[in-house]
Amino acid sequence: MTRALILAGTGDFIARVNVLPGTQVVSLTRETIESERFDLIRSLDPQSLPDIIFVGAALPIETALTIGRKIDETYPLIDMVLIDEVPVDIVVEAMRSGFRDVLPADMVDDRLREVLRRAELHRLKAEPQVAVTGAKPIAQIQPPEESRTITVISPKGGVGKTSIATNMAIGLAEDHPSEVVLVDLDLQFGDVASTLDLTPAHTIEEALSPAAAADNLIVKTMLTVHSAGFHVLCGAESPAANDEVTGAQIIRLIHQLSTQFRFVIIDTAGGLPEPTLAALEVTDDVVLVSTMDVACVRGVRKAVEMLAQIGLLPASRVLTLNLASNQSGMKVKDVEAATGLPVDIVIARSNDVQLAANHGVPLMLNKKKGGAFVKSIRSLINHLENTGAANKRTHKRLDVA
Repeated sequence: MTRALILAGTGDFIARVNVLPGTQVVSLTRETIESERFDLIRSLDPQSLPDIIFVGAALPIETALTIGRKIDETYPLIDMVLIDEVPVDIVVEAMRSGFRDVLPADMVDDRLREVLRRAELHRLKAEPQVAVTGAKPIAQIQPPEESRTITVISPKGGVGKTSIATNMAIGLAEDHPSEVVLVDLDLQFGDVASTLDLTPAHTIEEALSPAAAADNLIVKTMLTVHSAGFHVLCGAESPAANDEVTGAQIIRLIHQLSTQFRFVIIDTAGGLPEPTLAALEVTDDVVLVSTMDVACVRGVRKAVEMLAQIGLLPASRVLTLNLASNQSGMKVKDVEAATGLPVDIVIARSNDVQLAANHGVPLMLNKKKGGAFVKSIRSLINHLENTGAANKRTHKRLDVA
């Protein structure tokens, strides 16, 4: 059961939340909230706190921000969402005041469900113990789980890195809603936005600006929310927009995102350009993508050797064989012999993958049609999530189905 408190919400919005299964709603009018004798903090029962508080646009923005600051100070485990359409500077101020999101009242139902589900999961994972001393409640806060940065690389372009990265983000978001961010680090020709059918209001160009570098909350406003429950930092429109980007800027950006998300997934350009090398400096897991052709396999071997020599090869690495086919003239064991690494994941060639990307609806969103591809992506996610158990993994020889 998700407990929602709606402050100064419209009748339509209250009704939309109220009809969702497993939701318990309490609403307060603007008149009640602004009453001289009303104290919102004292009115909250520490033994049955709401999981989420929606603050409606009927309240003056200063009043809404003041409420946000008071609740965040007293009950920091409660998710707060400002239901309003405001300029970017107000969005930043709202996040500084403790709001987790600023969303329009007419958000789609799937987005509303995802926000409620996130709030409930937040409560279940934190399991706060609240003690009350007089009029000042004190919440016990669990430390956040460690963030992981996963970078998808290949020595060649056109091997399906973006398909793997986008579908992996969707799969992770199923288990960890709102805790995943996907970064398009192909600074010249990144196509994450088109693959996901997104029209971003902001791009990585703005996220690398001095203003964003100085404030994590500004970076968050540059992200585009996907309906599947994850965030995306899309690539710039112009191939020349990021010509002057430095490795230090990339590292700082990834660090900023890792403080706000449990999983940071990075899609990269083909080869090992400077942005990719910078990302690998702060990467926990690297997904090496190869196809079943001699040039790509040899390129993977050379890339691994070079990264090992310069100290940028993460201990956790997953060799993924994409676009695999029995008609390629190679076997999995040939790839392993040439790269010197075990093949961890095999993804068979499928025309449906490209067709789905062209329509902006990755196959992880259509599991019935996705079939073997979806199963392979899920295996990749499970492999990554299980990595690190003392690195005690046994390798099972794979082959192309």
